[in-house]
Amino acid sequence: MTDIPNQPREYDAVLGGGQVLALPPVDGAVLGGIAGLKHRFSRCTAEQKIETLSKAITYGEAGLDLVIQALGDYSEQVRWQAYAILLEQAEPRIQQVLTEYLPAIYPGEIDCSRLGGLLAVGNWQEADKETAAIMLKAGGRENGTCLKLQDIERLSGKLIKKIDRLWDGCSNGKFGLQVQASIWKSLGGNGKADYSTWYRFCDRVGWRVKHCWVEYDRLKFNLNAPPGHLPFLPVGGFGVVVCLESLFKLNS
Repeated sequence: MTDIPNQPREYDAVLGGGQVLALPPVDGAVLGGIAGLKHRFSRCTAEQKIETLSKAITYGEAGLDLVIQALGDYSEQVRWQAYAILLEQAEPRIQQVLTEYLPAIYPGEIDCSRLGGLLAVGNWQEADKETAAIMLKAGGRENGTCLKLQDIERLSGKLIKKIDRLWDGCSNGKFGLQVQASIWKSLGGNGKADYSTWYRFCDRVGWRVKHCWVEYDRLKFNLNAPPGHLPFLPVGGFGVVVCLESLFKLNS
């Protein structure tokens, strides 16, 4: 199709008046390329999203990231379209996400597809929040902020291992519960450990610095963080040692 000067192309997003428009208003702006696709995807219908995904793959890694994120879309049709597109990709990070994605869509399974999509594109902070949300929901404490021992006993080893595989696979072995468990054990951690062991563990993974707790928003949500820094586990307070040990055992 021949482009018309000063007119948006088929998959450009036109901004103006708080809406995505067909033609640019006088004071509007046109977003082209992958930026336009992302903006369009965030606002359009399921049918339009499916059409957009087919175009996104032509934009290389940036377009691929958009398709991965679509695995967590609210529309089942959009999720399946994204899955079908990604099946044709050979990258290890994508294969890792797809390995976890398919079992998660069956009834009775907690859906980890959004977590996989966030991890695959390196959105570490949102992935961390999603991990906590999944654990809290599975433990029956969806409206809480911290798992207690009885909540952890409700978690399945299958779910914890799935979460760990995603973190491990998408961080090249730097993050995940298995990494954290290894650090915990190297410090003498077990179900009978005292709080000094817990403090040394938090120091090692970077949750404490110079005996001070690091605020959540000041954690390092990138690959320059210490090994085991993420995910930031939703455990703490009285009985934290037993909770931590029980959580790690689910992944063994």
